[in-house]
Amino acid sequence: MNTLQKVGCLGYRLVKIAATNPQRLSHVFGMALSATNDVVDKSCDLLRLPDANVNDLLPGPGEPWEIKMLMFPKTHASISLLEFTALILLLKRTSAKRIFEFGTFKGISITQLALNLPPACEIYTLDLPDEQLNTQFATDPEDAAIAVEAGKGSLVPPALRPRIQFLKCDSAKFDETPFLGKMDFVFVDGAHNFDYVKNDSEKGWRMLSRGGIIAWHDCRHQDPGVVRYLLQNPFKPTLVAGTTVAFAVKP
Repeated sequence: MNTLQKVGCLGYRLVKIAATNPQRLSHVFGMALSATNDVVDKSCDLLRLPDANVNDLLPGPGEPWEIKMLMFPKTHASISLLEFTALILLLKRTSAKRIFEFGTFKGISITQLALNLPPACEIYTLDLPDEQLNTQFATDPEDAAIAVEAGKGSLVPPALRPRIQFLKCDSAKFDETPFLGKMDFVFVDGAHNFDYVKNDSEKGWRMLSRGGIIAWHDCRHQDPGVVRYLLQNPFKPTLVAGTTVAFAVKP
């Protein structure tokens, strides 16, 4: 169906709804308005990213994968269950033994990832020290509020804490040299402005081993810095449909 056919079909349906079920027009217009958010700004046009269904991440023939998740009370700046499922499936695809996260916050994401790693793996998560107020790059008000919120990593269960190395540093000043080419999986979920996404992504990419996966959270129109960077980087990222998670595999 070409564009003109779609316009005609939509017009017919709107007239039909207006005549038979007018109270539902608000819902239809709301959905249409929401859809425009993803494409109205060409530099943040999410439809320019290739996408994959979460089912595409499932294992091939052979042994099934076991997935573990803890259910936390709903908190702000967290991740949906479908997004956690996608992240864990990506983690499983790499048979990861070494992982790195940019952006600890309360520790929910690193908890879910650590739960799905075998013992004796190397697990790192990086965030600002609780007392640090200044960052090398400017951040938006929401990221700034999260940056100074106390209790980073506080939701990581005590039994998991000894397995995780909590690093405290501005990621813009973080020296990734000791990790170069050693990480199997990197998750970028720190500050969402362009400069920090670029910094964290490029450092994370250099830290990846061949065949490793880098994943990003909040690939959505509300965080244009994330989308703009993913649309112009050379990593060929793919968006997981129905989520704000994107990923790329290092050749």
